[in-house]
Amino acid sequence: MKVAYIVFAFAMGLLVPFQAIINSRLSTLIQSNISAALISFTGGFLVFLTLNLLLPIPFPSPSKLLSLPPYVLIGGLIGSVFVLSAIMIVPKLGSMGFVALIVTGQLVMSLTMDHFGILGLPVNSINPMRVLGALLLLGGAGLILKY
Repeated sequence: MKVAYIVFAFAMGLLVPFQAIINSRLSTLIQSNISAALISFTGGFLVFLTLNLLLPIPFPSPSKLLSLPPYVLIGGLIGSVFVLSAIMIVPKLGSMGFVALIVTGQLVMSLTMDHFGILGLPVNSINPMRVLGALLLLGGAGLILKY
């Protein structure tokens, strides 16, 4: 079963450059970064609204939503900043540069989060091989941006 998750995660990684390029192209065509991000998120909103209406998925009550810790509600905010950033950065750094920096940033933050068990993650301590992997990725991002 773990192999299926690995394949799915890899496939999603293949789509990230498409998302960035498509949204960036949309921005160019309509001449607005923020409107392009809004259009992109509207498409996603409609997909999940439709799924929520068609499938037997109970939507949480207002009292349940109000009782949640505020930090669990910022995922959409982070996603919207990501999409807007891609729209703005891909035309300047290219898809490869953008994705290299995104993956490097994700890895550095993931090392930190795993090491300290942030937000309930199981602790997975930083070790020399993990640091070497992060440094190699950082070096690769540098080479991509330079050449």
